[in-house]
Amino acid sequence: MMEMNTLKPNVNRFHNSSSLPDTAEVAVVGGGPAGLATAIALANEQIPVVVIERSNYDQPRVGEHLTPEGVGCLQQLGLWTQQFIAQHQLCYGVRSVWGEAEIAHSDYVFHPYGCGINLSRPAFDITLADLAQQKGAHILLQSKFRRAQREEEKWRIVLETPEGTQNIRAKFIVDASGRQLVLAKRQGQTAHIQDQLIGMVCYLQTRNEANLPSEDTLLLESCEFGWWYFAQLKNNRGVCLHLTDSDLLCPGKNGHQRTWHERLQSTIYFRDLLSRYHSAEKILIKSARSHCLNQITGEGWLAVGDAAMSFDPLSSMGITKGIKSGMMAGQAIAQSFRGDRNFIIQYEVDRTREFNQYLKMRFDYYQIENRWPSSTFWKRRHKLEITNEDRNTISLSTPIFI
Repeated sequence: MMEMNTLKPNVNRFHNSSSLPDTAEVAVVGGGPAGLATAIALANEQIPVVVIERSNYDQPRVGEHLTPEGVGCLQQLGLWTQQFIAQHQLCYGVRSVWGEAEIAHSDYVFHPYGCGINLSRPAFDITLADLAQQKGAHILLQSKFRRAQREEEKWRIVLETPEGTQNIRAKFIVDASGRQLVLAKRQGQTAHIQDQLIGMVCYLQTRNEANLPSEDTLLLESCEFGWWYFAQLKNNRGVCLHLTDSDLLCPGKNGHQRTWHERLQSTIYFRDLLSRYHSAEKILIKSARSHCLNQITGEGWLAVGDAAMSFDPLSSMGITKGIKSGMMAGQAIAQSFRGDRNFIIQYEVDRTREFNQYLKMRFDYYQIENRWPSSTFWKRRHKLEITNEDRNTISLSTPIFI
């Protein structure tokens, strides 16, 4: 059985489009972690901001693990409380089967924060939205961004809301729409796409809660066609992903189910682990590609989170990256309003450098796995080129999974 979240979202406290202001200093397109972190940073600077979120926070949101570095971000936001921790699942490290058949352990205990956390979503997003609204941001749900036109140094933004088409004017727009790039594409920007990686995602419920052993670490296992990932969630739930390339899925009407079940049987550890859960009834297909915008900032706009650049889930840095880039973007925008655009210029320089560092780290991780030399998936990862200049300027952090 598929159970997305036992914490039912209560979003009635957020604004509806009937209370939409005519103007705002900043409009943020996308109410995920990156967009909400941007709004929080702007609200801290007393800058009026509207967050435009197309959903009602009632749909599946993939991405749940925060490393200890991400826990540090939550502490910086003031969210790391006992009440918050009780809603989510603490995680103390990673077990990985990568490059060999034996399990390797990477513990978080020696990190200053001591643990990571597996988030229940969209409950986490609602918590961030609550914080943004408490600080003065206007959170607008069920509203789709349609277009934006620059007029006299301001943007006229057209939205599709439950009340119909509405307009809002803003001095600055932030694209926080993730890999959809809804604003950046309309500004003529393109993404440098590195691969065709997709995630096959299943949310699972245990068969017998009393006999379920505690899974207080992530589990990762590579296979011929990609790799597998599992994280335990709150209330005896789990999330499992099979990462592979989009053109490597089994063809046909039931191709997704065939891909999942056939490849699961070839694993060493996941086959046993998932036998403790009800069979997956629904498989979500989500893009997990790596990309970077050719231009992350422009006249009166910038991109944050996965809209600016997206990472392979192997890095386990998606949400952390989103929160950090959102906070930095908010500060850069605030400084630009004070007449100093150098912070926005530096924001783009830093994001480009961060992406180059990530590419080197991703390349090195994938080189460790050599058990399937004829595999299309692995041959693609082993051919990734990193220039000598990049190698000389990039230093690796401690590997997350390996």
